[in-house]
Amino acid sequence: MNALLDRVKPLLDALEGLDVRLVGGAVRAWLRKDPLTSVEIDLAVAALPEDVEKALHAAGIVTTDEGKRWGTVTAHLNGVAYELTCLRTDKYLPGSRYPSVAFGVDWETDAARRDFSFNALYLGPDEVLYDPFGGAEDLKNGIVRFIGDPEKRLAEDPLRMYRFWRFCAYYGMGGVTPEVLECCRNALPGVVSASRSRRAEEWRKIMEAPQGPSVLAEMERQGLADGMRVE
Repeated sequence: MNALLDRVKPLLDALEGLDVRLVGGAVRAWLRKDPLTSVEIDLAVAALPEDVEKALHAAGIVTTDEGKRWGTVTAHLNGVAYELTCLRTDKYLPGSRYPSVAFGVDWETDAARRDFSFNALYLGPDEVLYDPFGGAEDLKNGIVRFIGDPEKRLAEDPLRMYRFWRFCAYYGMGGVTPEVLECCRNALPGVVSASRSRRAEEWRKIMEAPQGPSVLAEMERQGLADGMRVE
């Protein structure tokens, strides 16, 4: 078993019989052969939140449920918190920042709700990679690519614009196309109206990224940094 799967083996054992896979940043780190010692591991489960809680409790694993309305159960194991999110679909309603969610969907539907291709990478306990949107190839080539229409994905949450640039600062700027730049400019009013704390957090994360300074310089050049700096 690889180092990532070994760290969550008690969770995988507790959820035996359910379809569970690692997802997101930990899978990216594994593919890139980045250091895994401090990477956060998130999991996706093809089950209802109540079923996940029941299985974990039966194994003596403590959980908290602050994110349960979104399908996320947090398991506490050896002093580390792991988020387990049930497969879902998101529906954004006009004027609402938060989506309504429905559980019980399949893996491809769950993947389609995610923002970028390499955020829809899932690693099973058998070390088989599930990659419905070509995220592994994008990651290899330094491309940050929206799943679906960039305009629509940014309308759902304008702060995804800065999330896009943060990933560029980590993985490469191959996804910066004229179309995406125009979509980012259209999303800017929504970004400026977002909370100061969320904007400040994105600013910090970009600044801390390996290519943060050069990405911020490009954002300035494109007129996309307005409202990001929070005094």
